[in-house]
Amino acid sequence: MRLAVTGATGFIGARLIDRALSGGYEVTALARDPERIAAGRGSGLRVERWSVGDPLPPLGRTDAVLHLAAYIPADLSDARQAARCFEINTNGAIQVAMEAASQGVKRFVLFGSAQVYAPGTGPASEASPAFPVHRASYYLASKLAAEICLLALGKSNAMPVTVLRLASVYGPGMHDTGMVPVFVQTLGNGRSLIIQDGGRYSVDLVYVDDVVTLALQAAERAEGGVFNAGSGRASTSLEAAQIVADAVGAERQLIAVERGSTDAAPSGFRALDVSKAANELNYAPLSFREGIEAWKSMTGLTDFQDGSVNA
Repeated sequence: MRLAVTGATGFIGARLIDRALSGGYEVTALARDPERIAAGRGSGLRVERWSVGDPLPPLGRTDAVLHLAAYIPADLSDARQAARCFEINTNGAIQVAMEAASQGVKRFVLFGSAQVYAPGTGPASEASPAFPVHRASYYLASKLAAEICLLALGKSNAMPVTVLRLASVYGPGMHDTGMVPVFVQTLGNGRSLIIQDGGRYSVDLVYVDDVVTLALQAAERAEGGVFNAGSGRASTSLEAAQIVADAVGAERQLIAVERGSTDAAPSGFRALDVSKAANELNYAPLSFREGIEAWKSMTGLTDFQDGSVNA
């Protein structure tokens, strides 16, 4: 099977390409900086210099395009970034899909965000309301608009478009910022960790290899539509810190909880209902504890060495 991957040098894109190549796929990697793609990955990899907005290079008999490239502004609350978000994340994605369809690509997989869901109780299904006004609204609105436009385009062009709404992805190769890396690097170095807001921040944490597995299933089998890509359960920041402490062999006493307001509603994001992906694409994600253990077996959780002590 032949795949084309945009955003090839990113955390998920790089992991996806490695898995695809090891599985015998032929991959065209599209990247702004091809030099960042490690050489020696075998004859199944072709690398093309490309940025969103550029014409899509000839892809030959490519079976599926997996579109990860996106613009994430440094300041997610800056309304002046909205135009750029829509230029890259919406209009750019439409252009890629149109050109892929014109080249005879059979399937298109768009990587979206599960943070588009409106706050609510219980896990969010694909039918739950999407109304991203609480955080990163300009970025998330551009991603949601891309979903709508590409799903419509896919129907009109008879090219199935699948959207994967990703929870918070962690695992080997991720950047050293964010909640999970801070927990790993702080507790892994035997330092004290302060959990803010009473440890009640809650988020669905999904292991990167589960996302990659689902993406490859979608590229091969999906006939279009939206699928949640999470673990199916939410972890509080305190729970996540305790799981990381156990994995790195740190004493849980190193974790201190900064008292939050008793009147404030729990912050964070809803767990995702992943039953649709499980039923249609055989999706079986790991729990956060299982994912951390899988990561540990691969790298020893030594990916990060330094970091702050607040999370």
